[in-house]
Amino acid sequence: MAPLPRQRIVALCATGALAIAVAIAGTPARAEKIDASLREVVHSVPVASAGESIVVTSFRPPGEGPFPWIVLSHGTATTLEANRALGRYRPLNPVREWVNRGYAVLVPVRRGYGATGGSRLADSYGKCADPDFHRAGVGAAEDLLATAEWAKAQRDLDPRRWLLVGQSAGGFASIYAASRRPEGLVAVLAFSAGRGGNPETRPGEPCGSDRMAALLADIAPRVAVPVLWFYAENDEFMGPRVQKLWFDAFSSAGGRGELVVAPPFPRARGHGVFPSREGTPLWTAATASFFRSQRLPLTFSD
Repeated sequence: MAPLPRQRIVALCATGALAIAVAIAGTPARAEKIDASLREVVHSVPVASAGESIVVTSFRPPGEGPFPWIVLSHGTATTLEANRALGRYRPLNPVREWVNRGYAVLVPVRRGYGATGGSRLADSYGKCADPDFHRAGVGAAEDLLATAEWAKAQRDLDPRRWLLVGQSAGGFASIYAASRRPEGLVAVLAFSAGRGGNPETRPGEPCGSDRMAALLADIAPRVAVPVLWFYAENDEFMGPRVQKLWFDAFSSAGGRGELVVAPPFPRARGHGVFPSREGTPLWTAATASFFRSQRLPLTFSD
């Protein structure tokens, strides 16, 4: 088999009026209503390594399964108050896209955030002047992998066919969790991935970007699955320079995957393509192409 391409920078065509109503970190507005059409259920899932539990919301397609599934991870806002106010993370636009394609969706709220709560953010990197992204990755990975282990015990979920999917800080968390090589993981989809961004104080230039690049190079050899890195060109959290810096650090150290850069997205400062309805044609086309180019043992139509 010929080696798969490790980089594919794609300019995606955006058509129609683009407007989204999401917070600048890509977090949808709080909503607690249960959507029966998506078979929505709320669970308490133990994180054994921390001696705590997290809130996980599941969504399932019709039928009995076993379904392929994704662990879908939220971002991090720029203030503690906004992170506390997250509630349950319910990004219904992308959830419906996955469910309509036959995937179950598991959405954990990491420790310290929203409905899970706790005394501190388990994935905090500390201060921008001296960020510890390794600590942030470890804390987030514990919650994502606990969710995956819980999912593997569910009879209607296929333990050999699942993905880590994340928005912003959730994208970074997904890549870091993949470095633990969990069984059955097929790929990582990282949308607007990174940490340290703040468009008010450092538009496009997150703090500690060189440290993040070094960390990604360090974990790349341990990530055994391909990673889709998806950004908008005008992302004011993670600008074009760091998008390329981080992807190059990862791929040069042996990480597999593709970088997709969409044209400027005119809302949410370029950071909210994945959660929004208007961004759906962009990320679904990129995901379908990625599934085909990487020959994943799953299907995803655009």
